[in-house]
Amino acid sequence: MLPTPTILNRLRAGRILAWLMAVLLAAACGPGSTTSFDPTGPCGVDGRAAGAYPDLEARLPATFEGTAPGSVDSGRHCSEAALGSLIVHDVSSVQFAGATWDLGGGTGISSAIFELPTGSLPADWIAEFYDIGSRTAKRTENIETSRPTMPGPGQVFRLDTLNDLSLQSVVVWQDGPLVRVVLVATTVAPDATRAAHDALVDRAVAATVAVVAEPSASG
Repeated sequence: MLPTPTILNRLRAGRILAWLMAVLLAAACGPGSTTSFDPTGPCGVDGRAAGAYPDLEARLPATFEGTAPGSVDSGRHCSEAALGSLIVHDVSSVQFAGATWDLGGGTGISSAIFELPTGSLPADWIAEFYDIGSRTAKRTENIETSRPTMPGPGQVFRLDTLNDLSLQSVVVWQDGPLVRVVLVATTVAPDATRAAHDALVDRAVAATVAVVAEPSASG
């Protein structure tokens, strides 16, 4: 494939944003669908769709710096393939909601929330899920993990990695019985800096921390 630089940049941005949603939501189930997914029924199949779990979606940021997300949906995972390392903790189902912003030029952020149907979900389990997932994924390199303290959530788990020409960071922290996740991707380029990437991570986390959940329309 020999695309022009403009087309190449668009393709790369598309891959980055696809990675954002695939990794953030562990979307082994593929595109969201309501045809075989009943969020109120037994957890027999993986599925996600806009409005599947409105109470979870209401806990996501409605905007990021004045801009609404390009996509918002929610769902659950039941299969071993989708649950990944959560299986070893006897997790048979996990519910999630996520919102994603395409900021242009291969830059994007996602904010997600995870919960168990009953009981508390430890943030360490989700951190482990992303750590193992990144180390077994294709084209990821220079993987670094840390436990920094950030304003709002306090101590978090952070994973940084390169994926092709994309610098990507995942931040995980506990929010009561729920787990929050923020993922940020920026393009590696001569005019890009690590400081600018880290500043975007800080702003994305701050936007998620600032969320005040509203009662869902269906609740």
